Amino acid sequence: MSDVLEKWGKPVAERGFAQVPNYLLLLNSFLDPDRRLSPVEMLVLIQLVGTWWKKDTMPFPSMATLAARCGVSDRQIQRAVNQLVKVKLLGRTKRRADSGIRVSNAYDLQPLVALLEEVAKAFPNDYPRNVDRAKVREITSRLAHAAPEATEAEQPASGQ
Repeated sequence: MSDVLEKWGKPVAERGFAQVPNYLLLLNSFLDPDRRLSPVEMLVLIQLVGTWWKKDTMPFPSMATLAARCGVSDRQIQRAVNQLVKVKLLGRTKRRADSGIRVSNAYDLQPLVALLEEVAKAFPNDYPRNVDRAKVREITSRLAHAAPEATEAEQPASGQ
């Protein structure tokens, strides 16, 4: 933590940090140009990763929270989430409070984890400028097949 304190200062360091894999930050470098994530889709994934604190607990920020953090409209977030579910980088689960009222969705990041593991195996420590284009096409072709179907199941709401 001393490096973090030294680099960012105490007020910033005390708020905490998110662990974001470099392969996620570089993901578009490993995909065909016509299949790359949009800036909003990438920001949504980064924000979801930043709220994913425990492996077995799916993050559940609201659309409004994601929109405010990404600096875009709720509708843009809805479109980005729908696209990420469509290409199977994300699973979405509807949640309900104990009273039965719908609350924010929970998001399963295991499909993203699976794809990033494939990318890491295909491009171990490669710089994006040195990647094999055939491997890029192979990874891109699996994009919509990166994980099992996204769930739309109902799940009870729980605190994070």
